[in-house]
Amino acid sequence: MVVAGSLMTELRPDKRIHVAVGVILDERGHVLVARRAEQQHLGGLWEFPGGKLEPGENVQQALYRELKEELAIEVQQSQPLCQIEHNYPEKSVLLDVWIVNRFIGEPTGVEKQPLRWLPPAQLDPALFPPANRLIIRRLQLRDQFAIINLPGSSPPGSTTPGWSPPGWSQDSAWVPHDALVRLRCQHKDRYDDYLAAARTALPALVASTAGVIVDLSPAHVATDCLVRQDVYALDGFKGLHAHSGLLQTMTVRPVPDHLLFGVSCHTREELALALALDADYALLSPVKSTPTHPDGSPLGWDEFETLTAASPVPVYALGGMMATDLANARARGGRGIAGISLFSSGTMR
Repeated sequence: MVVAGSLMTELRPDKRIHVAVGVILDERGHVLVARRAEQQHLGGLWEFPGGKLEPGENVQQALYRELKEELAIEVQQSQPLCQIEHNYPEKSVLLDVWIVNRFIGEPTGVEKQPLRWLPPAQLDPALFPPANRLIIRRLQLRDQFAIINLPGSSPPGSTTPGWSPPGWSQDSAWVPHDALVRLRCQHKDRYDDYLAAARTALPALVASTAGVIVDLSPAHVATDCLVRQDVYALDGFKGLHAHSGLLQTMTVRPVPDHLLFGVSCHTREELALALALDADYALLSPVKSTPTHPDGSPLGWDEFETLTAASPVPVYALGGMMATDLANARARGGRGIAGISLFSSGTMR
């Protein structure tokens, strides 16, 4: 279970309200949201259904009871997604958030509350209470994270040096449709070239994948500069990523609540920095040896599991990954797998 501890400051446990929250998914992967009554705290905003634990209840008991009372459904299957601690001026809350993907009945607003089914990509954080915004970001994550080196690199199988994204055919796309994509700045001293390539690549990639993450540079951490202004408004743009060297220089989360923020990590200490910066995911590497770094010391799956278990930040396994490693990474506590050559064989299309 993920605990977003960095969201909490000076929590008063005696005043904290423990809430069970259900992220209810249908067969399409759409999420059920309900509109809060105007007279309620944060009335008029949308929320994920749920309610307070009663004395003597555990989280699942409270969740099942609340969803039956609010929506007239019987939950059959649920699994933990994250915990969120948040201070409002008037109260403190602990949200225990669970995925509900099997239930009996048609959800109905028993209390006449409006309901909507929305794809995760259409969940607008501005329309939800602040404590719900981390849930929305967690729902943007996917099992697979494809990495494309820019500039001066070619996608796997390409025979054209210096791949140019406009010539990339979606019909032969090697990136799975449901994968997130990180455009990695391969040459830090050519950042302007990287930005130009990223801007060109974005339209095709956002149209054919689950979303695109753009790399930050030291200048972007310090200022609200071009990369943010250029890409924030693009459809399908999901967030920004910091490499491990940049991670060491940062003191605050550099992106707003509605965007993902990811980091590259290699050690327990870097994963702790990721948590302090309220990162939404970490790419942890190298898990296995890779052809590009044959002399490197891989973490191995046992160490990956140890580090992941200690990290509240969702972790992706990176380095030497194959399609069959997804189940292993998930079984060992990872959110998914990431890689460059990972997707070259087409086995995960």
